[in-house]
Amino acid sequence: MLMHFLTFWQRLLGKQSKKNNILIDTPTERDLKRWAYSEWVEYQAWLFHYSFLTLQDWQQLRRDTQNWLNHPLLSVITPVFNTHPTYLRECVYSVQTQAYPYWEMCLVDDGSDNPETLACLQQLGEADSRLRILRLPHNQGICHATNQAIAIAQGDYVVFLDHDDRLASEALYWVAKTIIDLPQTDIIYSDRDTLSPNGYRFLHLFKPDWSPETLLSGNYLFHLMVYRRTLLKQLGGVRIGLEGSQDYDLILRAAELQPQVQHLRKVLYHWRQHGQSVALTQNAKEYIYDTGIQALQDALERRCLPAQVSENKVLWRGHYRVQLGLPPFRNYRTLKLTTELNYAQQVNQALALDNQLDFLVVFGPTLEAQDLEALPELVSWLQIPEVGMVTGKILDEQGNLLHAGLVQRPNGIPLAVYAGFPDDTPGYMAVTTIVRNLSTPHPACVAIKRSLWQDLGGLDTHYESPYALLDFALRTLRSGNRIVYTPFAGFIAHDWLLPETWSALDQQRFLKQWTTWLQQGDPYYSPYLTLELADMGLNLDWSQSE
Repeated sequence: MLMHFLTFWQRLLGKQSKKNNILIDTPTERDLKRWAYSEWVEYQAWLFHYSFLTLQDWQQLRRDTQNWLNHPLLSVITPVFNTHPTYLRECVYSVQTQAYPYWEMCLVDDGSDNPETLACLQQLGEADSRLRILRLPHNQGICHATNQAIAIAQGDYVVFLDHDDRLASEALYWVAKTIIDLPQTDIIYSDRDTLSPNGYRFLHLFKPDWSPETLLSGNYLFHLMVYRRTLLKQLGGVRIGLEGSQDYDLILRAAELQPQVQHLRKVLYHWRQHGQSVALTQNAKEYIYDTGIQALQDALERRCLPAQVSENKVLWRGHYRVQLGLPPFRNYRTLKLTTELNYAQQVNQALALDNQLDFLVVFGPTLEAQDLEALPELVSWLQIPEVGMVTGKILDEQGNLLHAGLVQRPNGIPLAVYAGFPDDTPGYMAVTTIVRNLSTPHPACVAIKRSLWQDLGGLDTHYESPYALLDFALRTLRSGNRIVYTPFAGFIAHDWLLPETWSALDQQRFLKQWTTWLQQGDPYYSPYLTLELADMGLNLDWSQSE
């Protein structure tokens, strides 16, 4: 398989195309091996199974594109400033070797004074007419350079690519196919991994589907990001003055326009680590965290959400905590369940008692708040119009995690991620320690918006067990509402039956009712992560391959 890969790249790159006047230097065999390899053994296995293109695969994708009736032009935009020629050439190679051929690459040099960078740009531009190179007379910052690149772009969609990163060779194919299949799409993003200083792939990032509240904890989207060009024009491009967090600010502003967002569950972008990159050294560009806070604070003010924004100190940098003020509605009550049986009946009765209620907070029989801030934190997220339910973090008496979010599984029994792990375990993508969207709240800790309860006709009393809430949660998602987990609302449970012990009859009823949804997979959990263990490790069960 490796020789297939090497032969593919040598044949593809080591020749001149008269049609496009492209002359590309053939990478060394050592480079080619690095492009296919990981420093992590498990990820290496995953790569060869899920993310490896042979020459035949690449040719088939190319043939597929020729049969399409429509070929959207994709504009890859890349601001450049004193980029090391090796990285810049590799970046450009990754575009020139795309299986989808209908693209242009707009490289805007932001006043580089490194003669090697300038010579490299000139050589690349002379060799390939699809590379549109604009040189700015002096350095004005990445925001200005990005806007200049957007201004000269002619494509239907704009693809953001940093000057030292790489695209997977099938990246633009899947972007274009998404646009053709779903023409209303405004924004596309993909999964990604990281290139180590040695050039090997690691640090995979398998993202959830579109998660607006997760976005308030930090830019979980990163790369690959693709925008409809008319949307970028409507937004006015990136904001000058937010250098370092301009991408974060852009998606926060875009989110307010209710765009159609598609997530490609494929690793299509490779983010490079090196000595001057944030990928390797968090404090390499200190200013980006200040502009990140500013971008987030501005977004909350535009949305009329009173809040304080700070860095999430328990995590690596780039994660934020939003402390929302108390919601304008205050008419609520708490329900202390007497038993896990008759769950739906207990909740429905509590909400039916007072038609003036704004929301109901449901607690398990033995649940206790860790502090006085838990309840206000829980209900504060209900003031976001699209949020219908909120759940918190639950610990056992030993201080270990019982609940930091539930994931739906095809067998109908939800998985509690990191259950049994110490409370200070951040988890994959920091899932236990950030506010985020999820599919299912915990039945022993949930705040429910009464208007949602009314719209959905209450909880289904055919369920005797907490499965009633699982059913209600999926109906919530189907209605277009969202569910939020906040780790800053902490609780302790002295006793609560695990989902595996809930009613078997209810499980079968739930499974029958939601089979199609469950088989498609939880939208907030990658199919490439395990559903057997709580640690969110890689799913290496090839029998579950797509």
